[in-house]
Formats: sequence, C-alpha cells, structure tokens
Amino acid sequence: MPAPSPAALPEERFGLPPRAPARDFTDVFTRTLLRHRGPTTELLERRVRHRLRLRLVGQTLTGSASGPRRLVRRTELVGPDGTVVSRNLVLGRLPRDEELASAVTSRSVPLGRSLAAYGVPQRRTPLTVGLAPWRGPGGGPSAVSRGYLLQLADEAPLYVRETFHPSVAPPERAP
Repeated sequence: MPAPSPAALPEERFGLPPRAPARDFTDVFTRTLLRHRGPTTELLERRVRHRLRLRLVGQTLTGSASGPRRLVRRTELVGPDGTVVSRNLVLGRLPRDEELASAVTSRSVPLGRSLAAYGVPQRRTPLTVGLAPWRGPGGGPSAVSRGYLLQLADEAPLYVRETFHPSVAPPERAP
C-alpha cells in the first residue's frame, strides 16, 4: 500500500473534512485569507476592526532535555468582548533555539506577531484548505480552515491549522 503524500498526512491523521479550493468560496475576504502566505492576525484584525488577543487553551511539551521536545499547542484569537475569531493548532518539534522556542510558546502574543518580533525568517507552505466544524454551545456551522507547514530558519517545520469563525470568514461555496 503506498504511503499517503506528505501534504495529506496532517489533515488525514486528525480526521478533518476533505479539501475545498480557496477559489470555491464566495466571500472575497475568505478567499484572501485562505490564499494569504503570511500571518493572518493582521488580516483578521482589519476585518473585525479591533485588536485581537491570544487565549492559550492548552499547551503540552513532551520529550526530554536530551532529545527533541514536541509541542501541541491550542490557542484562540479573541476580540475585546471575548468573541473567538479563530482557533489554532500548532504541532511539531519545539525549536532548539531557546529564544525562538519562547516566541513559539508565548502565552500572550499571537504566533505570527511573536515570530515577527523575534525577526526569524519564516516560510509558510500551504497544505490544505477546507471546512471544519466550528465548536460551540449546541454545535455549530461549518467553518473555513487552512493547514500549512511553518518553516522557521533552519528548524524542523511546525504544522499549523487555523479555523476561522463563520461570521468572520463565511464558509459558503459556489455550487
């Protein structure tokens, strides 16, 4: 049996819905957000017209000091009234560089902004765009989601998945 392509692994491993090309979404902002190759916090802030803050939902580091440490990080970007604008998952090997590791694990600054302040070269390689459930009281509608690899300098890449509130990035697609 052939191995799945590397681009398919992160999404398939976590049982996410199938891909939907960015061009299929009817909302211009949604398409722009999904095609964007940089951090999304500033785009989201312009859309909602206020500064977003980071809420750390959970962060786990596994491994030992002598071997690679792995990160599982869940965060939300929230508005001043506590409304969740996006939910984010970061998985991968924690950077070896201590300052960079601190930027990646910041408890108060969104990832893109934290990395920009650190000044490290970064590259995002898109893997998937699709729909995911928007979890909330009583369930909820589908939400737009994107997954990508985040390469920081010469460190191992991190996998990042962002899921956007349906009222901010409407999930409607053309028939």
